[in-house]
Amino acid sequence: MMESLGFTETPSVSYSSARPVSPKAAPARLVSTNGSRGSTVDEMWNTTELQADSMVDWKPVDMERRLNKKVRYPLVTIWVVIIGVLAAGGVWLWQNSDRASSTAFAAVQEAAAELAASLDPLVAAAASIDPTAEAMPDTILPSAADTDEASRTLFSMAAELSTAHATSRSLATDAATQALAATKNLTNTAAYLAAITPVLTAPSLITEPELIEMGAAAADFGGWRARFEMVVSNLPEGILSPVTAELTVLGGELEGIQGAYLDGLREDDQAAALEAVNTLEGRLASAWGLLVEEVELARTSIQDDINTASETLMSLTG
Repeated sequence: MMESLGFTETPSVSYSSARPVSPKAAPARLVSTNGSRGSTVDEMWNTTELQADSMVDWKPVDMERRLNKKVRYPLVTIWVVIIGVLAAGGVWLWQNSDRASSTAFAAVQEAAAELAASLDPLVAAAASIDPTAEAMPDTILPSAADTDEASRTLFSMAAELSTAHATSRSLATDAATQALAATKNLTNTAAYLAAITPVLTAPSLITEPELIEMGAAAADFGGWRARFEMVVSNLPEGILSPVTAELTVLGGELEGIQGAYLDGLREDDQAAALEAVNTLEGRLASAWGLLVEEVELARTSIQDDINTASETLMSLTG
């Protein structure tokens, strides 16, 4: 029966493991010497030769040690330290930024208070501008200088404010701009008056031919005319422009007026000489009237700038 299945009388089937045999232990071998034709599965099993690694020297793997080899604890420690430093730095920067913002805001409030205090003397200085006065008040330039310095300080402090104080920064900038406009207008007007008033007074011209020589008369009129033309030609643009325009027209008329005056003296025509002098004085009086009007407008503009700056500062300081 077994022969019909292909088995021989002495089984020689052998199975060997592909894995190498451990040198520490000999493989277990089961060989059947039973020569009978097996009739049971047991006989077939016993004829099989098995080879396997020995389990005698098997030991459990120490997983913790292996994990320790894979995880580099010094590197992990470094990253933990770096993250901690970055986190601490971020907190420090945030706190420092908040502290700096508060300091900058306090500085702006202080600068705004100083600017507000400088505006009252500036109002008094603006009110003291008078073209008919014999001399300019000596309080104008110091008052303007104080306000100018305070305005520029506020500008500088406002630039340090963060975006969290954007409204305050805008108010501070506006107030400083308005105050600077007032000081600029005040000093320009004062300088204009100081330059132009000396030549707006007609020279003392003698109209009696017998009392003056022609050379002296020509020198008197010519000297005043040269000063007038020099001053008018150097007046700045954009300041009391209507007055400058009027004086420029008058400057173009001076040659004719001077000629009429000298002709009257030369011809012993006192009336003609007097008429020329009256014409000059009338034209200068007209220029004076226009100057007074323009200075009043300038004074009003200065006061408006001061009022606006004061209101803006009140909004800033609360």
